[in-house]
Order: sequence, then structure tokens, then C-alpha cells
Amino acid sequence: MFADEHGHGTTSSPPPDQLRRNAVRTALRIALLSLGLALFGWFLHRAGPKEVLTAFAKLGWLAPVVLLPYGVVYVVDTLGWHFAFGQRLTHGLGFWTLFRIRWAGEAINNVIPSVYVGGEAVKVYLLRKRSVPTLNAAASVVIGRTAQTLSQVMFILSGSIALVCLASEGPSLAIGIVVIILGGCLAVAILFAIQRHGIFSIATKVTQRLNLRIRSLAANREKWQGIDRQIWEFYARETKQFFLSTGTYLSGWLLDTVEIFVVAPLMGVPIHWNQALAVEAFVGVAKVLGLFVPGALGVQESSIVFLCRTVGLPEGFGVAYAILRRGREAVYAFVGWLLVYSDEVRLKDLASGSVLESKN
Repeated sequence: MFADEHGHGTTSSPPPDQLRRNAVRTALRIALLSLGLALFGWFLHRAGPKEVLTAFAKLGWLAPVVLLPYGVVYVVDTLGWHFAFGQRLTHGLGFWTLFRIRWAGEAINNVIPSVYVGGEAVKVYLLRKRSVPTLNAAASVVIGRTAQTLSQVMFILSGSIALVCLASEGPSLAIGIVVIILGGCLAVAILFAIQRHGIFSIATKVTQRLNLRIRSLAANREKWQGIDRQIWEFYARETKQFFLSTGTYLSGWLLDTVEIFVVAPLMGVPIHWNQALAVEAFVGVAKVLGLFVPGALGVQESSIVFLCRTVGLPEGFGVAYAILRRGREAVYAFVGWLLVYSDEVRLKDLASGSVLESKN
């Protein structure tokens, strides 16, 4: 919502430029979704539905086992976020409370194409409901996401080494991997540079340049600047905690590979750890590229099948695992949205940004 020159809310229609940008974004999402689903449909047809059903049949009553590895990852990632608060800033919140909050936020991130902003805003909101000051809540969320991003780049590097050892595509594959790694390193560098200059300070300058008046930024400017200062001071004052957070998140990424490493033998497909590592690392890359598609639907599935084929796993298994993985994500997202609902988080507030408006 925008405010007029007196700071009051206005319900006027968005300007034509914004309407055009929204139309372009919507068209892009639809195009990527259609392309991903079409490509996955082609993979499914090529692999053969009968072969895919046979792979599922081998799971039998052990199918629920697929849910367990990701639950362990959620616990480890919550520990990584806990370190991002620093040594004395959790304000008495227990580990399982943080676990619940993180689960709710990730459910938002996995369903709504908000480039992770929506889920992080929900985490801040739920922390504030439990009496954590906005300054500490927002800082912990930004620091935790930064540590997770840095650890993902490290994970992709390890997956790249595994992929080069397994694949036979030659120099072209190696060049593509180098580009992805350099892109990841550049993204991390930009992330730190933005935080060094202040996320909310930059947002304020950008909105002023664009002649936009966002009520929450204007009304809470000093508090947003305080969050900027706390984030950067954390890196200087609590370096050990940041490295602990990054290392813990890296453990979570590595544990992500356990899922496919467990599922493949249950489906009668032998798998090497390098194969599991390569697939999992680059599925993460595909999900980043599919951020504008709800749940990276189609994009994720197509990438899983392609990666399985690249590392020498049967295409039929790749299709089956892609479907199974989507089912697991749906279960976790459903539980997460129940947690969101139980805390009375309104999507209207999320869209307007009011969940971040500070009262403390």
C-alpha cells in the first residue's frame, strides 16, 4: 500500500508501469510453469508410465520412510538459525518453538513465489508474537538466510566435484559448472555488500529515487536502520556464531542427500554417494532458477530427471523420485500451512507488509 504526501493510506489503482510489470511477471511465471510441466511430461512419456509405477510398487509400505530424512534436515536447519541469533538474543524461546516458526515460514517460501521474502516476513511476525523485539527478530532472519546461502554455495561446489567425476559430457559441462559456481559466489558477495551498506537504507534510497512512499519504511525508518546496524555488528562481534550457523546449515544440505540415497535402494536402484550428492546439489540450483514459479513446479521435476540421467541413474527412477519428492514436499508444506493458520497469520497482512511493522 502507498501513502499520500500526508502519510495516509490510499486505495488508488496502481500506476500503468506497475500494471505492465505485474503482467510481465505473471506471463513469465505461466511460461516457465508450462515449459517445466511440458518437459516433465515428455520425460514421463519417454521413461514409460509402467516402469514408473513398478518403481513405486517396490516401495510398498516403506513409502512413509521418505518423510524421515527431511525431518532431520529441518531440525538441523533450525539449529543453524538458532546460532544466527547470537549467544544471548533468543529471548528465552525454546528450540522447538523456533522449529515450529521456521517450519511455518518455509511452508510459505515453498508455495508462494515471493523470492523467500514472504516466508522470512512470517518468521519475523511469529517471533514478534512471542515477544522478540523486531530488531532482533529481523536481524536473525537475515543472518540465518545469509548463512544458509553461503553454505549452499559450498554444497554446490562439492556437488560440482562429484558431477565432474561422474559425467561424461566433457568440457562443456565443466564450463557450465564453473559459471554456476561463480554466479553463486557473486550472489554471496553482493548479499554481503548490500548488508554492509544496509538493506533497509538501500530500500529507502531506491523508493525515494522511484518517488514511491511506502508507509512502513517511512514510519519505522530509525528502527530499520537499527536492524541494519545490528546485522553488520553481528558479523564483527559474533563471528564464531556465524561460522557455527553456516557450518550447521552446510550439514543440513549434506543431509539432504540422504533422502535419495535411501529411496533408490528401496526402489531397487543401486546408487553411489557421489550420484546422490550431485543430484541434490543441482536440484537446489534448479529451484533457485524456478523461484518465480509456485513451488518450482515442473522446473524441479525436469531437473531431477535430467540430473539422474546425467549421473547414470535410470530415467524411470528419476521420474518416480521426482514425483515422490513432490509428494514429500506437499506433506511438509501442508503441515507448515496448518502452523501458519494456527498462528492466525493473514495473507492480506503478508502482502501489504504489515507483519513487519514494528511495535517494539
